[in-house]
Amino acid sequence: MLHENLPERVIPMVWRSKMKTKLSILIGLLVVAAFIIPVASAASPFQVSGNHYQLNIIGSKSYDEDGKDVGDSMGHTLFVRLDGKSKIVMTQAEDGQFQVVDRNGIDADGGEFNIAPGYYNVYARAKGTPGGKVNMTAYGEFEDAVDGSTIINLGYVNLARDTGKPVSVNINKLFFVDVSLCTDALLGVCTETTTYTDTWVFAIQELMSYWWDYDNEGLKNLEVRFYECTLDPTGTADNYCRWANGDPIVSTKTVVAA
Repeated sequence: MLHENLPERVIPMVWRSKMKTKLSILIGLLVVAAFIIPVASAASPFQVSGNHYQLNIIGSKSYDEDGKDVGDSMGHTLFVRLDGKSKIVMTQAEDGQFQVVDRNGIDADGGEFNIAPGYYNVYARAKGTPGGKVNMTAYGEFEDAVDGSTIINLGYVNLARDTGKPVSVNINKLFFVDVSLCTDALLGVCTETTTYTDTWVFAIQELMSYWWDYDNEGLKNLEVRFYECTLDPTGTADNYCRWANGDPIVSTKTVVAA
């Protein structure tokens, strides 16, 4: 036997010493592994950072039409109903810039916001007192060769201010949309259909207007950030346009004659 010549009381001490050595090695390996294995949140492709424009959508019970209560800056703040529906019209002028054109989203005309030229990854996060929430539904009015125009529901996003740190959410699906339109007709019959898939809404040439129905339930502040991005189907560009899961956005246009 390995320990047959050792005193009986020594044998447990030798065994404990070996076990401590093995345990130390195991802990050391686990520590090394912790540094080697990547942490998803630290290397996540889902979020973006860097230069951006920030729009603050403020839930308010009232609005001073003369601007005395909210100042005269039209740059970054737009007011909507604290409870109930408001309309936010969005445009993208080729020679324009980021600008809140009409910050009063509480009246019947709604608010208006212009987006600078380009494509953007758009993120939003609910801020303010926990408990508020909002539903944002995007609509577009498009030219239609048969009916003149058609209004299409382009999708929606629900956001809530939960307890804890506000969470940033990718809302690109409100801007990169799927639309099928009649683009040519003969004697009232559609002869050509154009289908846009995952296309930046302002790049659709038939677009006439685009807006959000902003249905608020007590959310006091929604922060919306626009990060310029590149349409890169490979997803290798540093600032590629991406979905919430990190996949690159691939836009297509298909024209089919009847």
